[in-house]
Amino acid sequence: MNLFSKNQELRNAIRIIWQISAVLSILILAILFFIDDQIILSEVPMCEARKKGSECLLCGSTHAFLELKNLNFKSAFALNKLSPFIFVLFIINSLLFLNHLFKNYKTKL
Repeated sequence: MNLFSKNQELRNAIRIIWQISAVLSILILAILFFIDDQIILSEVPMCEARKKGSECLLCGSTHAFLELKNLNFKSAFALNKLSPFIFVLFIINSLLFLNHLFKNYKTKL
């Protein structure tokens, strides 16, 4: 047996972290799809690295997410190569979490 299967406290901690990340993923996707692009762009602060003239790993990801929302994959990839991968992870994480919630809800009825 491994450490993960023996330690219930570790399993609970990982489950809580997953649930928090899933709620944040759902929130980000909801904002992305239900708030106007111009409002999002006006409210998101400029990256500190970009202000200093360099780039960080996530520079361009806000614009890339907006492009992904409009199914402009090539443009999104050009803006930030990591964003399409993160976007897909957000969607998968959200769907798995919602599935988990509905499954638990059904068993409690």
